[in-house]
Amino acid sequence: MDVVAVDISGRHAVGGKYIMVSASVLAKISPEGIERTRRIRLVPLVAESVEMEVVIKLIEDSVRGLPGVVLAEKGDLYNLERWRVESILGREFKYPESLGERRAIELAHHASFAGRKLVLRLMEEGLGVGELKTTTGGA
Repeated sequence: MDVVAVDISGRHAVGGKYIMVSASVLAKISPEGIERTRRIRLVPLVAESVEMEVVIKLIEDSVRGLPGVVLAEKGDLYNLERWRVESILGREFKYPESLGERRAIELAHHASFAGRKLVLRLMEEGLGVGELKTTTGGA
């Protein structure tokens, strides 16, 4: 089964801003694990809030064009019911249940964490700051 596992790192304020990175992992999984990683996409965002609209927009940007069922941890989507998330995203969605789905989420978590560390390092060194997407308030 093809899935797009999503994780967001950085949902805590740093200097009054939220420096977030969403990682989407397109993978073919089995019930027991990941069979093949097809693509990893990192999308950075500097925001003034972590309101649901901001997080949903970041997830939408991160999974756009990647085929498969979207997976994310329940807490990343404010504990919304699955059908509500599907309605908001406009595509098939589920919370991880199998070991393969959990491993895909774990891979996305490692990618988002590492991506955020890279973004913070680039910002400290003054590199790439102008290219970071920023948003104010809700989407």
